[in-house]
Amino acid sequence: MSIADLRRRIERRAAGVAIVAVREADAFAKGHVPGAIHIPRGQLELLVDRHLADPATRVLTHCEFGKISTLAAATLRQMGFARAVALDGGFRDWVAAGAPVETY
Repeated sequence: MSIADLRRRIERRAAGVAIVAVREADAFAKGHVPGAIHIPRGQLELLVDRHLADPATRVLTHCEFGKISTLAAATLRQMGFARAVALDGGFRDWVAAGAPVETY
């Protein structure tokens, strides 16, 4: 999914997508796409069912550069989440585009 598309969805408060940050906890705490839930890539297969019960859910994954999140989205599709996609360019491009960031 493009940064512009996700940004429009968030700004309209009609995301229609579950946003999953697959970065490590320290990176997630420093910043992530607003509304994202945190599931580290290394624990995705173990934890996804706790957060996303319905495999029909549209899922968007994001990582720092877009590579790990692309692999995570592919894994989710293999697990039955057919509508899983990754954020184009990752979180770094999200920040560079001036998009909103949430921190903990």
